[in-house]
Parts: sequence; C-alpha cells; structure tokens
Amino acid sequence: MMETLHSEAVWAVKELSRIHKIREVDSSLMFVSWNMLDMYLDHLSDAWNHSAVTHAVAIKSQPHIDILRYIVRKGYGLEAATWEEVLLAEMAGCPPEKIVFDSPVKRPHEILYCAEKLPGMLLNANSIQELQRLAPLASRIRLGLRINPLADVKSPSVYHVSQKNSKFGVPLSEKQAILEALMTYPVTALHVHAGSSIQNPQGAVSAVTSIVALADEANIFLRDAGSERKITYLDIGGGLIPESPTHLHRESSMSTYADAIRQSVPQLWSDYHMVTEFGQWTHYYTGYAYSDVEYVTKSEDSQMAYIHLGADFLMRDVYLQPRGIEWIPLRNDKVLYGPEIQTDIAGPLCFAADFLVRNIFLPELREGDGLILCGTGSNAYALWSRHTSRTIPALYGVDFRKKTIELLTDRYNPFLNVQG
Repeated sequence: MMETLHSEAVWAVKELSRIHKIREVDSSLMFVSWNMLDMYLDHLSDAWNHSAVTHAVAIKSQPHIDILRYIVRKGYGLEAATWEEVLLAEMAGCPPEKIVFDSPVKRPHEILYCAEKLPGMLLNANSIQELQRLAPLASRIRLGLRINPLADVKSPSVYHVSQKNSKFGVPLSEKQAILEALMTYPVTALHVHAGSSIQNPQGAVSAVTSIVALADEANIFLRDAGSERKITYLDIGGGLIPESPTHLHRESSMSTYADAIRQSVPQLWSDYHMVTEFGQWTHYYTGYAYSDVEYVTKSEDSQMAYIHLGADFLMRDVYLQPRGIEWIPLRNDKVLYGPEIQTDIAGPLCFAADFLVRNIFLPELREGDGLILCGTGSNAYALWSRHTSRTIPALYGVDFRKKTIELLTDRYNPFLNVQG
C-alpha cells in the first residue's frame, strides 16, 4: 500500500489526540482521505480518456452525503441502486443527467418522481416487462435496458450476475426479443454489468464487446425500419477489484481494462456516450479507521486482540473473507514495532464468527493500544449492520496535503436516535 496512506492515517489519529478530539466514548473512528479520493477519480478519468463520458460512482459502496457531494463537486455522477440512493444523489446536488437509476424493483411512484423532479436522468430497465412501465415517461428520462451478457468473469458466486439464471438483465441469448423490444420501446441506452470483484477482466472485456456489437446491430435494425432513434448511450457498469495507490502510478488494471476495450470496440469512443459505475474500485483505498484495543488475551505463541469494529463495520470481511487490510498498531500515539506473533483480531459483536482476521502477525499488543485499519473506504460504513445495535463511529474528512481534518458526522446510534 502506498506509504502516504499509512502516513496520513497515523497523522490523523495523532492529530485528533493532540487537539483532544478523541473522547472516552470514541472507542473507534472512521476517516475519508480527500487526497486519495482525488487520486482515484482523476485516474478513472485519465484511464478512459473519453470525450463523452459520465463516471457515475456507485453510491452503495460509500453513501455518506458529504463524500457524495465531494464527488459531485468534482464533476462526477452517481449511480443509484435503490430509490433511497436516488434521493441521496439529489441531496448531493448531482445534476439529473449524471444520475443513473439501476434498481431491478422500481415502484411506479419512484419512476414518476424521477421524470418530474429529475428529468434527463438514466433509468435502466431490468427486463423487457419493465420497459412497459418506463416507456410512457421516456420523453422526460433517458431509457436504458440492462443486458445479461452471459459472460464468465470469475466473480465470487455472491457477486456473479451474468449466469443464465441471474435476476439481472435480459439474457443476450434472447437477442431477437431484445431487438424487437428496442423497436417497440423508446430505448436509447444499453447497460451491462458482468459482476463485482471480477477475477477475469478479459471476460468483462468480452461482455462489453458483445453489448457494443448489440448496439451497433440495433442501430442498423432501427435505421432499416425507418426509425430516427438510435442507441446513443452505453453503460458498462463497474466491478474491477480495487488496487493499491502505488499501481496508479504504473500500468493500472483500470488503464489495462480501458485499453483492452478500446482495442476491441474503438467505436465506443467515437459513436457513443459512455457511462461507468465504478464504486468499490474508487473508494476502497480512500478510507481508514481506528479502534482502541480493549483487551488482549495471550497463549504461549499467539494473541487475540478485542477491538470495537467487527462485523457491524466490515460485514463482507467477516461473512465472506478478509479484504487484506493493513493493520497499524499504535502505543501512546506512536507506531508500535517489535517482534511479531500470531494474532487474531476479534470484533465486539456477540456471535462466534466475529473475527476481522485470523493468523496475521503483529507486535505484542496490550490493553490501551490502538489499531489503524487501512483500506476501509468501500463497503464498510455503507454496510453498517443492525446486529447488536451498536453506534456508528464519528467520521472525519482529512486533507493530508493541507494538514486539515474536519468532523463530517458525529458518532450516532440510529436505533436509539442518539448522537454524540
């Protein structure tokens, strides 16, 4: 991981301690790095280098309103997977033409609101049946259709959305039905999202290639039928595995992915407006967190540290697999070094599987130490769990270059409606 994120995280915790902002109730804290967010957003634009693109960052990866507003102020869009996320995008000040609404279960009143209050936004229908509901409002929205590319991108099973029985999109194997639907309904966009945490980028390239080919064929089909309407927008989704900041200064997976698509379907850059939805990739390395070490139990050659962040904060890590966090131990606000021993990190929740990681190696810890967790920007705060009704920690925004730190939201318990 890039040294500056490590250095920033240590500085931020030290600075809050120095100015006496860490209270007794603050057993854990969350942070967002504005500098890292800038770096990832800038690299996203540079990697694709498309003259007509909307990078609609997926809200579900990091829905904090101040972070969404920051993204919007930099000129980027937002992708909403639920009606509530549409409202968040609106609250963040996102221009309607840069909002994408992808929920597979849109209610009629939600669709009507979008047409009346957010004209020009892109609504992607999840099925041909849904086109019937969206079509009457197509004069006020941009209407898209999600296609299931039936591509093997080697996503973990819980994130794989391109298999034959997926709940997302119209299978590409039903091409004739798709072309007839594109003739019948005023669709101007096609959407493809092959999966999250993609292990096979070439499969994702093939998925995008197949959708561009479908759009090309559909435009010929429409032209030959005498229609002046065309598919003009292609929404290619997200799904790339996050990469550490150091890779952004070399040949990144994002650049490699964009270059492979450009080589396969160069007309995507000349003939279409492109939309992307990279959420986890954008946010992952923009966040870090801190927790007190409350207890440490030891055996002859190992230790178990009990901290105040667990499956409530890192649900995917506990239920699926650890994400590969960099752990930075602190003692008296200084990074702790020394001989390392086998370590388990136990969370605070009352169920047996609440371990953030097992069998890592850290210096010997003791009660009163602290742990910084680097790499918690996506799918962490966003997935805060109701289990055991714990309080959401305070969240700070950090500009390490300017050496500024600001409280974005204080600690809050949504179940008791208690703040601070």
